[in-house]
Amino acid sequence: MNVTETNRDGVGGSPPLVAPDAGSPRKRYWRACLWGVGAVVLCVLGALLGEAAVYQPVGWGGMQAAFPGMPAGVIKPVNNFAHLGADYYVPPQRGVFSFGATIENTGSRPVIIEAVTVSGSYPARLAGPVLYTTDMGQPGTPRTHVLHNVALGPERDIFIGIPLKTRPCGQTDSWITVPAFYVKERFLFFTHTVALPWSMSGAKLIMRGPGGEPGDAGTVCAPR
Repeated sequence: MNVTETNRDGVGGSPPLVAPDAGSPRKRYWRACLWGVGAVVLCVLGALLGEAAVYQPVGWGGMQAAFPGMPAGVIKPVNNFAHLGADYYVPPQRGVFSFGATIENTGSRPVIIEAVTVSGSYPARLAGPVLYTTDMGQPGTPRTHVLHNVALGPERDIFIGIPLKTRPCGQTDSWITVPAFYVKERFLFFTHTVALPWSMSGAKLIMRGPGGEPGDAGTVCAPR
């Protein structure tokens, strides 16, 4: 019986196994295609994320009025030159005053309205939860809700009511302006805080610098 031995060089035995050529032209072609597709996908994702990061469609809507069920307080239009828009003077007062405003999504994608705030507590602060309704202009008493994480679709709006309170006494020689309220909105996992003026024409709140007590010189106070 003959036995054929295989040496290291494969001489006299079975032919050695040949490993596939990892660097063959076809494999290099498909590898290049995969890298190209991956690069295109990454570029597209990067562009989409870049657009999402700066997407901010929230602005003023088309209506301004008193919010149903909220106290109007004392608010006086001033600086209304040639009827081109006015600011609002808010004198010292002890009760709550409020503003009604329309927030609109002018974009093509829905956003989440997380909150509406004012800047700190000086000279005015929030006097309760901000409310909203989608029933303005419809028959009956509008249904109102607390504004928190409200989905706002493309070209849709909500009417909000912002309750505010100021200090009862102010200085006659000191003035402070409050230029805007702030809307915090979210798209995907990106958030923006948008400053909106107090009217469609860019109004500011004008208030006395707070301080003093009734009877102090240079001080004006709301009646008790």
